Amino acid sequence: MIDVREALDEIQARSADEAYWRALERVLGTLTARTLRGTFRAKIKGDGTSERERVAQGLTELFASQARTVDELARKESSRNASGPRENTMEELGVHGHWVDFSDAASEARRAMAFVKRGLARGAKVVALLPSSDMEVYREEAVLSGHEEDIEHGRLSLFNADEHLNVLKTAGVLAVLLLAIQGMIQVARGQGYSEVWFIGKIASSLLASSPPYQALALRVESAMDSLVRTLPISFYCPMPYRFPGDPSLVADLLSGHGWSSVAELALGSFGH
Repeated sequence: MIDVREALDEIQARSADEAYWRALERVLGTLTARTLRGTFRAKIKGDGTSERERVAQGLTELFASQARTVDELARKESSRNASGPRENTMEELGVHGHWVDFSDAASEARRAMAFVKRGLARGAKVVALLPSSDMEVYREEAVLSGHEEDIEHGRLSLFNADEHLNVLKTAGVLAVLLLAIQGMIQVARGQGYSEVWFIGKIASSLLASSPPYQALALRVESAMDSLVRTLPISFYCPMPYRFPGDPSLVADLLSGHGWSSVAELALGSFGH
């Protein structure tokens, strides 16, 4: 158990390191042996040049170029930490974002309302995937924040995720949860919404279980990250300041969310 606020430097350093590995995967994942062979033969000519020499020279030149690209990508991701107040950051949120926000239990639902407000302002349907123990707290906070009518008209939905949490804990199967989320997106599209914004307490609930399901929580967040990248959605994950793990686990969690998106909220200002 750690207090995220006290371990920020280590978490931020680990996350910055992870940004380079993700950038490297993004660069090299698009390269194939056939593409490399054609590129090397076109660029490296000479009757006396053997294929071995051509490959060796080509890889040297290629990876020097890729190393620069990786460095630029990683620096760009790592440099997007929040520098202003949290409220300003929340007002800039858009689709395809995967966010995490650390807070104490007393202020968690209240802080989530900024995400709700931003999603509704964009004309999105907002869905909160919550354990039953949090349903009433979020409902009360939503009403206090002026969203009672949004709940009544379905613009803001509070979804009891207990059944999905039980399936995850007992079987470790993600498919049921992912199909449910995709189904919600399809229903929202049928209702005329072009975006769906999710508040997800699946991973945090898994981490808060006894014993904690750390590996499963990371798998869930990785799966959510894949959905966020390909679908017109945004995902917001409340997490506790008192985190049930070490800085390495926090960095892994942030990596699952995507460093460029998560840095602004997770490693930004804790004073709001």
